Parts: sequence; C-alpha cells; structure tokens
Amino acid sequence: MIERIYQCLVFEHDYQLVLLAVLICLFSAFTAVSLQERARGATAQSRSKWIILTAITIGTGIWATHFVAMLAYDTGMAVRYDLLQTALSLLIAILVSGLGFHFATYNRTKRARGMAGLIVGGGIAGMHFVGMSALRVPGSISYQPNFIVLSLVFGLGFSVMAMVGMNKTRDIVRHGVATLLLTAAICGLHFTAMAGLVLSYDPTIALVDSVVSQSTLVVTVSVISLTLLGFSLATAFVDQDALKQKKLEAVRVKSLADAALEGIVVMDMGGHIVSANQSFLDLCGKKMVELRGHPLRRFFQQFLGESDLSALAENNGHLEEAMLLQPLGDEIPTEIFFRQADVNGEPQLVAIVRDLREKRAAERQINFLSNYDVLTGLANRQLLMDRLQRAVPAAIANETKILLHYIDIDGFKELNTTIGQLGGDNLLKIFATRLQKCVREVDTVARIGADQFCVIQENIDRIESADLLVDDFHRRLEQPFVVSGREAFLTASIGIAVAPGDTIDAGSLLSRAEIAMKQAKEVIGNSYRFYEEALDNTHLQRRKLKRDLVGAIDRGEIKMVYQPQYNVRTGAVTGFEALVRWTHPERGPIGPAEFIPLAEESRQIHELGTWIIEESCREAARWTNPLNVAINLSPVQFQQDNLPDLIERTILKHGLEPTRLEIEITEGVLIADIDHAVELLGRLRAQGIKLAMDDFGTGYSSLSYLQRFPFDKLKIDQSFVRTMLQQEQSRGIVRGMIGLAHGLNIPILAEGVETESEFALLRLENCDEIQGYYLGKPKDISDYEDLVMTAQAEAGSSMPKSDISGSGISGSGVSGPTMPGPDIPRSGVH
Repeated sequence: MIERIYQCLVFEHDYQLVLLAVLICLFSAFTAVSLQERARGATAQSRSKWIILTAITIGTGIWATHFVAMLAYDTGMAVRYDLLQTALSLLIAILVSGLGFHFATYNRTKRARGMAGLIVGGGIAGMHFVGMSALRVPGSISYQPNFIVLSLVFGLGFSVMAMVGMNKTRDIVRHGVATLLLTAAICGLHFTAMAGLVLSYDPTIALVDSVVSQSTLVVTVSVISLTLLGFSLATAFVDQDALKQKKLEAVRVKSLADAALEGIVVMDMGGHIVSANQSFLDLCGKKMVELRGHPLRRFFQQFLGESDLSALAENNGHLEEAMLLQPLGDEIPTEIFFRQADVNGEPQLVAIVRDLREKRAAERQINFLSNYDVLTGLANRQLLMDRLQRAVPAAIANETKILLHYIDIDGFKELNTTIGQLGGDNLLKIFATRLQKCVREVDTVARIGADQFCVIQENIDRIESADLLVDDFHRRLEQPFVVSGREAFLTASIGIAVAPGDTIDAGSLLSRAEIAMKQAKEVIGNSYRFYEEALDNTHLQRRKLKRDLVGAIDRGEIKMVYQPQYNVRTGAVTGFEALVRWTHPERGPIGPAEFIPLAEESRQIHELGTWIIEESCREAARWTNPLNVAINLSPVQFQQDNLPDLIERTILKHGLEPTRLEIEITEGVLIADIDHAVELLGRLRAQGIKLAMDDFGTGYSSLSYLQRFPFDKLKIDQSFVRTMLQQEQSRGIVRGMIGLAHGLNIPILAEGVETESEFALLRLENCDEIQGYYLGKPKDISDYEDLVMTAQAEAGSSMPKSDISGSGISGSGVSGPTMPGPDIPRSGVH
C-alpha cells in the first residue's frame, strides 16, 4: 500500500502543483491554529467571531488543497466538476471543521480536544469524498476499500493529535507541531484516498456542458483561497499584535496593582477569588494558587453576615472594619471597599482591602499626644480636665471628696540652666516617677507645665488624706536626684483645692489649687497650703490690675521720672536713670515691683518697654548738657530679635548720640537664653550703646556672665549698700566687687546710697559712681532742669557738699533728705 501511495504521488501527480497544494494546506493550517489561539484568549462576546473566522479559514484551506491537488492528478482523460456538489463540499469543510474548533475552544480537557480532532477529521473526510463525488469523467469511478480506511486513519488520527497539541499553542514549538499535524491530516487523507482511486474509461459516457472545467475551477479556487487565507492570516497577525499590546497593558496594570499599598481582589459574581495583587497576598500570607476559587469571606472573621457581595459592589459598599485572618492565627484590622467592574468583557467584583494597622497605630499615637505628656508619659492638661469633669459630679453623687494637688518645682528654671536641657528632662522624668509612687492606681498624675504637676485623689472621705500624700512625697524628695553623675536636690510647693468644698467646677478647682500653690511658694517654699477664700481675693486683685494696665499709657497714667548719678571723685553729674511710674485712677501710685510682673505676664511689657525707650530717648535728646540716660529693660523684651533695630530707629528718630544711651540688664536676661542674649547685646554694642549689669552680685553666675560678655558698667545692688555699715561681710563683698570691676577696667556704680556715712564709705573704697536718695530722689525731669540745660551744667556740675549734721545737700540746686527714703526700685521696668 505504501508503494502504491508513493507511485500515485510521484508518477500520477504534477509535483509543482502538489507543492502548491501543500503550501496552501500549510498556510491555512498555520492560520487556523493562530486564529484558534486568538479565539481562546478572546472575551465571551468576541470569541464567536474568531471561531467563525477559523472555520472559514480551515474549511477553505481544506477545500482549496483538495482541488489544487486534483489539478495535479493526471487522470488521462477530460475532467469536469459538478458545481453544486463542489459548493456543498466547501460548505461541509467549513461547518464540520468549524464545529470541531468550536468544541476545542470551549473544552480544554484532552478527551474533549480528542473529540474535537475527530470532528475536524470528519470534516476533512466529508469534504474530500463529497468533493470527489463532484468529479465528472468520461468513464466510471471506483475506490479500493483498504486505501479508504487508511486515508481515514491518517485524517482522523493526525487531526486528533493536532487538536490535542493545540491546547498549548502559546508555545511556538507546539504551534508549529500543531500546524504540521493538521497539514498531515489534510494531505495524508487526500493523497492516500487518491491512491485507492480507480478510473475506467468509457467512450459511451459524454461530459455535459453544465459542469465546470477542472482548470477553471482550480485556478479560481486557488486565487480565492489564497486571498481569503492571506486576509485571515493578516487579520490574525494584526490582532495578535493587538493582543500582545493588551497583554503588555495587562502586565502594566498588574504591576501597578501590585505596587498599590491596598490589597486588590478580583472575584466572579459569586464572590470567588479570580485574581489578587501582591499587596493582598502579602497581607493574608498566602499564594495565589491558595486563594483562587475560594470565597473571599473565607479569609475574614465576622464578615458582618453579608451574603451577597454583588449587592455590596453594586451599591459601592464599604465595610469599615473586617478582621483578616493570617495563617498563624493573627488578625489584621482592614477596611474593605466593594466595586463592580468589567474585566475582559465580563462583569466581576472588585474588593479593595486597606490595612488599618498603621492607621490604628497613628490614632493611638494621636490619642497619646492629645492626652499624655510626651516626656514623662503622664496625663496632660486636657486629660486632667476631662477626668476632673467626670470625677467631680461622681464625688457629689457618692458623697465623697476630690483633692486636687497643684505641684510646682521650686527654682527649676535656674537649675535647668545649670544642668542643661537634657539633664532637666531626665530630672523631670525621675520627679514624675517618684510622684507616681505616692498615689493609688485610681488617682491621676498629670504634667500641666514645664515644671508643674497635678494629682487628682478620688473617692476621698477625709481631707487628711492630702496631708499623708504630701508627707510621703516630701520624704521621697529628700533623696538626691542623680543626673549625669551629679546629685541635685529638689523641693516643691503644693497647693490643694477640695471639691465640692471649695467649688464644684473643674476649671475653678484647678485655678484655686494654683492660687494655693503660689501662696505656698511665696511663704516658704517646699511647703503646701490649702486653698482659702482670701487667697482668691488677692488673685482677683492681680487680674483686675492686669486688665487696668491695658491702655494705661494712652490714658496718661504712665510717666517717667529720673534719678541723677554722680561721679564720686569729681562730684560731677554723669547722667540719669529713667524710671517708670504708674498712677492708678483708683489706687493711686503703684510701684514697679507690683505692676511690672503683671505687664510681663500679660505681654503688655512689649508696649511698655517700647514706650520707655521712646520717651527716654526723646527726653535725653533735648538736653543741652550731653548727659547719659540709663534705662532698664525686662528680660521678656530680650526675647524679641528686633530689639536692636527698634532702639536704633528710636535714637536716629530723635537724634540722640548712641553713646549717651545706657541699657541696664539683670541676670534674668542671660539666664533665659545666654547665647541669644549675648548675640543681641553684641548688636547693641556695635551701635555704640553702653551696657551695664544691674544688681551685680545677687546672681550665682554673675562672674561667668562677665567672662562671656564685657559690660561697660557694673551696678552694686542696694542690698549690699544698706548693710555694709552694720555687717563686715557685706562691706567685704562691696570692697571685693569694686576691686573686681577695677581689675577688669570696668566702672562700677553703687545704688541706694541714702546716708552720708554710706557715701563716705563708698568714696573710701574708691567706688566710681553713686546714686540714691542721699543725692536725689526720682523726680520729674523738670526738677533737674538746671542740671540738664544750664550753662553751668554744660561745663559739669559739682556734687554738693553735705554739712556735718546731715541736714541736706546744697550748691547744685539738688536737695534731698538726710534720712533714708522708701525702697524705690531703680530701673526703667523694675
């Protein structure tokens, strides 16, 4: 049989036309396999059109291969074809083989694809034998059965192998193998069947005119088939390129989805997982193969009983919190948003799963920052007030008491300057720990200021409980605080208010405890005191004065007075210190020691300080005798970076020589922020303004400040001057300060000289300048007009000589009492 097939193919066929038929068959088979691959990856809506195009392509290819091969077959006689049966064979090839490809597209198992191969093989056989029935020759046609059977084996067998192999045509090798197997099925069936064909010439049989000649049909078929196949293949390639672009786009979309922080899950309409991005896989700790096909709710605990996820997606549903279960049993709080989307032409559900762990942690952190002190971990003022507002009504209902302790560390600011900010923070942490050890678990300990703490004692029956807590706390404070290897000792002043005894309002309770604390601090320090009504009255008076101070300058209640300063050796007046006074419309004169702290607390000090600078410079600029004018500014004003600019503008405005202006500062200016203060003082010095340290000797670090900044003058505090006649120690201190100043080549001035004896002693100790009631009280500048404006003053005025009896001073127009006057502060704002 093989020999017969070989003889038929070689000796009974034109090899050129056989080659053409094989090429057509290869072309159509390759195109059909490509179209089948495209149909398999298409959406449900577009898949049918690709199956139809595949059916037309393979059917036409089979048909064209047959008739081109028939043209190559030498029958030895004239050949014609019946047009109807020829068309029928084409229809059979298209429909039957198309049915096989349709079956293979929707059924992926090997058995189903084997069945699809049998259908395609049947289509090839049906087309061949119906096409052969259209053959018309002047004779008879018969077949050898054994060749017919073998041709069917070839056609059906190779078709089955081609369709099974086509299951993975994404592999280019399998794509080529499937093409060759399908070509073998078509050509094998045709040429094997042709080997069994027997033609007998019969001259009695004539060909009718209605049939089509072989050459005409074959040429027409070849042209049409090649054109159709070319179009189909081009369509497949173009669409394949588009498909590749879609795949690339899908890969990009998948990459973007994987890059998303939220988990993204695609489900079918039944809620079963189809795909998920990497974020969701990481979140649930599983691989995609473990998720695919499982319902989404399986991986969540208490999914709120929702049974219809499609309804959630249709309504853009949102689950505020759902616990995601991890393999080891851990639970992750998540938030889920549901949407409905069209994926590859099919409606699907999409769930966006957001990990809430960071959000919950941020909320806890925000809650902590809102309610707790970062440094000590204690409750802050807000949480303290919340608990007070709940505790007071509860105490009233339960007929118990609330004890509120307001605790302030004594001298902490000065200590913090010595040990540094880090050391101060560590000190506060230790302080807070010791305070917590004194209270019960139900009590609240809070930090409400830099060095201020509060304790709420709840459910108290006896007020004596406050005494026990304070005693315990003071005992703990007796132990040294060790910070950076150094020991420090702290004391604290405590104010205690009781609810409902003192008040039933939480805000008032805190205010009254603070009032009691301030009273304890003023009395002794390191003590405690219960709130009393009289304390509140004093506090109310302070608040009233603070309000009355607003607008006092505009109302003309604030004025400047001036006190002269003299050179001890020459007796010449050297200048005046400008001092501020407030005459209250109801209380009358109020001393700077009372109203300056109020101005600093209310920030009125900036307005007041600006006015002092303006008024002093304006006044000094009009003097014909170029005497100095000294003003004392508050430490609060030195927190302003624009202070040097303000002073420079003022002296330029009034035409005052900068060297005539002297700024007196106290140690408080340097304690707050020495680096910032030194920088501002340097800017003032650069303008030519003189700088003096006031109250020299009263601060523990005055000498270190002299090392940091060279002052133009030192002023001995009046407390040393007043006691130097009675106390040898004070006299030694004064002598030492004068010697130190002279050693540093800095002039020194003594304040508060009120008697001739004090003056004589200072002159004996070689003090440079003095001021005080002995030489002149602080008065309106008009009382010293002869010193600042007269020709005698321009040449220099001599210090008046006091008579032995101390009855007064004469000779310069300045007179003063021989007895010490009241303690009047000696600075512009103190």
